[in-house]
Amino acid sequence: MQTAWRMTRFASVAMIVSALASPAYAQQATFSQISDAVGKRFFNPATTAPDPLNPNRLIIRMHAGMDWTVSKGTEFKASTAAFSYTSAMDTIRFRVKAPAGYYIAKITYTQRGVGTAVRTGAVSGGAHWVVGDSAFSLGSFSTTPGLSRTVDLTGRNLTSLPVSITASLFAHAAPLAGAGTLQLIGADVLVELRQLGQ
Repeated sequence: MQTAWRMTRFASVAMIVSALASPAYAQQATFSQISDAVGKRFFNPATTAPDPLNPNRLIIRMHAGMDWTVSKGTEFKASTAAFSYTSAMDTIRFRVKAPAGYYIAKITYTQRGVGTAVRTGAVSGGAHWVVGDSAFSLGSFSTTPGLSRTVDLTGRNLTSLPVSITASLFAHAAPLAGAGTLQLIGADVLVELRQLGQ
């Protein structure tokens, strides 16, 4: 009897831990046709993929490493440092589709980054996106490129739509008198679904 009680308790604990470790998402959006405008640097569509812990969140990844054909870094960075681009601009595009019986109610873009400006150095950047047929500003920034914006589509019953996101970074400084660096280190898009008719 003691053994049966222990086994029942163990099974209950295992079920609770499993539920906490991997939340169920009964309604899952799909992301397809992921591409970008600038090959081999900045946004990386090949490694951009849904979050395994939340399939309604697309994790946008950046390139890393060096392109030795031009002796430049491939990360999404504008910098006055050697082996860097002083401007970095790219657009990533994809399609979001809701599952049967659901529509896309909200879509949120979030980006993270770092920046520095020393003496005569200066950095600046901006981003915008097109969601379906509508264009929106995501904002402009200097040494703090983090931002987040949401487009509310509630009630429009859109089950599929294209999304494109463009980010631009710039860095400049007087020769030998300053330095500047601005870099995106991560971004994601979160989709909120709602039942059709709600």
